[in-house]
Amino acid sequence: MTEYLISQHDGRADRAEQLAAVRAGYTYNLEFGFPVAAGMREEDAPERPWQLKALETQEKVRLNLRVLKRRGQWNFVNDLQPLAPLRLAEMVKQDDIAGLVDYFMPVPGGTKRLDPAKTLKEFQDVFALLKPPEAVGWFESDEYFAENFVAGPDPTRLVRLDEVPGKFPLTSDHLAAVPELAGEDLAAAIAAKRVYWVDYQAMSALDNGRHPQAPKYMYAPMVAFAVPRAGGALRPFAIQCGQDPAGRDIYTPLDGYSWKLAKNCVLAAHNTYHEVLTHLGFTHLVSEAVLLAAVRNLAANHPVSILLKRHFEGTMSINKLAVELLIQPGKAVEYLIGSDLKSTYPWLAKHRLEFSFRGNYLPNKLARSGVDSLATLPHHPYRDDGLLVWNAIQRWVGEFVAGYYKSDAEVLADHELQGWAAEAASPTGGHITDFGATPGQIADRQDLVEILTMVIWIAGPQHAVVNFAQKDHMSFLPANPLAGYAEEPRGRDHTEADWLAHLPPLDVAVQQFCVMTFLGSVHHTLLGDYEDDFRRTPIAVAQRGFLSDLAAAEDEIAQRNRRRAHSYEYLKPSQIPNSTNI
Repeated sequence: MTEYLISQHDGRADRAEQLAAVRAGYTYNLEFGFPVAAGMREEDAPERPWQLKALETQEKVRLNLRVLKRRGQWNFVNDLQPLAPLRLAEMVKQDDIAGLVDYFMPVPGGTKRLDPAKTLKEFQDVFALLKPPEAVGWFESDEYFAENFVAGPDPTRLVRLDEVPGKFPLTSDHLAAVPELAGEDLAAAIAAKRVYWVDYQAMSALDNGRHPQAPKYMYAPMVAFAVPRAGGALRPFAIQCGQDPAGRDIYTPLDGYSWKLAKNCVLAAHNTYHEVLTHLGFTHLVSEAVLLAAVRNLAANHPVSILLKRHFEGTMSINKLAVELLIQPGKAVEYLIGSDLKSTYPWLAKHRLEFSFRGNYLPNKLARSGVDSLATLPHHPYRDDGLLVWNAIQRWVGEFVAGYYKSDAEVLADHELQGWAAEAASPTGGHITDFGATPGQIADRQDLVEILTMVIWIAGPQHAVVNFAQKDHMSFLPANPLAGYAEEPRGRDHTEADWLAHLPPLDVAVQQFCVMTFLGSVHHTLLGDYEDDFRRTPIAVAQRGFLSDLAAAEDEIAQRNRRRAHSYEYLKPSQIPNSTNI
């Protein structure tokens, strides 16, 4: 029960919470201070088709690593050890998924080479057998940098700028550094709602990590974008690499490699936030909290239980895998991110506890961030495709609820449903404090529709967005680093050597390639596929209508992609699993 990570990161737990975990079929792990799935229940185990897809991907990654080893380019500290065929067969037979992943994606350790310098070609050479992603061809451009914030692995962070912050003293001169923005007045652009930013103040709470051979750095930068008066895509125009302007420069695209160093600082912060919070905290852990509350309170034949079982499939299994193989000391997450785990655990706890369930309903989230207007922000694929899928889910769930609940009073009288909501909102349960219009209670049919829409959205589409983009955008490290290996830039006149030195070393590039390729490659199940769950039920026709709506959304997104400079694939219904299972 990895969800308890968010409230028990100090290594202690209330006896009631331990008992609750045991009742749900999980045991308490005092090493982390939160329950985890120790004896995996049969219904939690990954399906054989999932295992085969995972093994196929892992074998491709492993073969790629073996080629790198044979080339002997970098001579890793931790060599890739062979595994006896019989031992490998036994691991497959015993469904030892954790052992298999650990074998196929080892942490390589530092390199033994004496010269720490690296080249872009060496980063590209990591793709010894597998095809490099398209990002390799345009990652250095400001166009690509901006695309990350509306169509990348975390397109949820952009916020409209309504006034110049005192800590980020932007001026019209900064706009003038971008040809498409030259001659514009900053105040006028802000008034026209065409200026946006991301503030990484939250990263200030994290301590710097350490690679086995070098210190790492985390930053708390701010970055500003604007939409040209003539429309089109966002243009980045200013970066400050820390929260206090005193003694710091504001970099613009005119600053050459100093600008590229500043973009690295932003990407390190952005991608660490993405992996720890947007991805792990706000999809995996939120889904798990809702899942466990449902399992404890809804009978297996309850209509909502039948609906959601497809959207919970594999979640406990993959979360257990994450605990054992990704967020342990010395494992992938600590190796990749710029912060240390000692400060990262409580940071995750704090922000997961503050997660607003209702505030993150997609239309609410977009409106609150000020990015909901097509007129002022024309290019935002996540927003536009996301609303298509969100609305299709909401229509389906609306008909589902109408089919089983004939009045609001029936919702209020359903003690299993209300028990689910109460536990999801409880401090000793899911700790989703605004689960329901009245926290801990489902007020009426509309409230239930909104809750179910959000549960399905997080488990399927939202997780698909933040997970599958990793392969295309993050497997090639220079496109999206998660850490810096030098302090934030000061002054100007930096060189290519400075920029390359700021990037993580090649062994980290290999690890990032392994993890992001694996996570972004295993597609299992399909949004809207309930098999025969609703055959001969009151909502069988509605379920077929959902599939029709998803097909229409697929067609619309395909048409949009033909008009876009770069297609956005992650919210095509054909690419969205039913659940968080990778």
